[in-house]
Amino acid sequence: MYKIGEFSKLGKVSMATLRYYDEIGILKPSRVDIINRYRSYSPEQLKDLCAIMRYRKAGLSLEDIRSIMNGEDPIPILERNMESAKEEMESISERIDTLYDMMGPNRHPGYEVEVKELPKLITAYRRGRIGTPSELSGFVLEFARICHDRHPDLECTEDGYCFVTYDDPEYRDEDIGLTYHQAIREVQEPSEQIGFMTFDPVLAVCVEHRGPYDRMGEAYAVITEWMDQNDMELSDSPREQYIHGCWDRESEYDYLTEIQFPIRRR
Repeated sequence: MYKIGEFSKLGKVSMATLRYYDEIGILKPSRVDIINRYRSYSPEQLKDLCAIMRYRKAGLSLEDIRSIMNGEDPIPILERNMESAKEEMESISERIDTLYDMMGPNRHPGYEVEVKELPKLITAYRRGRIGTPSELSGFVLEFARICHDRHPDLECTEDGYCFVTYDDPEYRDEDIGLTYHQAIREVQEPSEQIGFMTFDPVLAVCVEHRGPYDRMGEAYAVITEWMDQNDMELSDSPREQYIHGCWDRESEYDYLTEIQFPIRRR
């Protein structure tokens, strides 16, 4: 079971949204403490949450989503919304693309879970906040500029391994706290904005996600379900390793991110 804050972070949805979904009957928590009223959610509910967020992205009303989550056939509902989007020519093209995707062969994308040891590494890191997820690339470029100015002889590892961890106790879609790590050869003296950290080898369960970042919640759901089935828990913050992105791919559907969950036996 996950507390509401943990579930919020894994599902990339705010706690306020989860409480609202509970109130209107779209997603009820698996358990509510009778004393303090704290909500708890099961790993399986991450899949439901991902489906809800995909429907929301497609522009479905909360009433339509509630009908689907309560067992109504989604196809007629999706078809009705598709026609509405085509008739409203000013509708966002992303909404139409999402509806096509939801009704096509990739309606239930598959992920292959891999368990592997992440090696010992040294990283240079920068911790900070960004306004929206789209500002991540600028944050990384600023990291590179600062390193060039303050640590001109800093050497990255040949594999170019880098990753991001998110520092807020819940998911946020604005004012986002994060830490960017770049694997390097040797530790140096920290400067005002650049720190250094050593990571011991760690066992991790990993999934490669191909496509837009706003669909990564589905990969998170696959990992947490695997962990629950195999009696594992997180031993450190999840890592998002960006392999291909806006810097070398034109379409967001060609982005490649590996999500890495350091794990240990419960």
